[in-house]
Amino acid sequence: MDSVPRPTARPRAGPPCPPWRGVALVALLALGGCSEPFGFIPGGALEGNEAMPPFDWSTLADVDDVQLEFRPDSPYSINIWAVGLGADAYVATFEDGTRWTEYLRETPDVRIRVGASIYRLLAVRVRDAEERERVSAAFAAKYDIDEDDNWVASGQVFRLDRRVEAAQVAREGLNSAPSDR
Repeated sequence: MDSVPRPTARPRAGPPCPPWRGVALVALLALGGCSEPFGFIPGGALEGNEAMPPFDWSTLADVDDVQLEFRPDSPYSINIWAVGLGADAYVATFEDGTRWTEYLRETPDVRIRVGASIYRLLAVRVRDAEERERVSAAFAAKYDIDEDDNWVASGQVFRLDRRVEAAQVAREGLNSAPSDR
């Protein structure tokens, strides 16, 4: 029986790889080594000058995104929207939460960077309906969120409070239980 030679299969040559793919790969690898958050890609420890938090956060009106760092022992940072209402700064996420809301369950200690300044704060979940309503309205106004699509109204809202350091507590006599005040 004569065997008929079959053509050998050759790998098919596709179109050449676009040059931007290589650049994108190098950029992603470089970003992986950075500690700063980039766009929606989280980062690690924030760099900047630590300062005392301002008494008035209304300056956040001129800032689109801030960086927020969680987990002091293993820093995780993100870019996030924030609003300031007088003495209080707020961040929010969807109702189901996200990775960083899980981190807040571990420890509420956060650092926020606004410009080159970093502030040590304490994230406190806001449950008061009136406060949530004010924050939701502030997010809607600042970020042009349609009232029907205002995810902040049903989301998780956190007020970023000043930390009271142990030395300050001892000095000011704030070491009594909250129910004693």
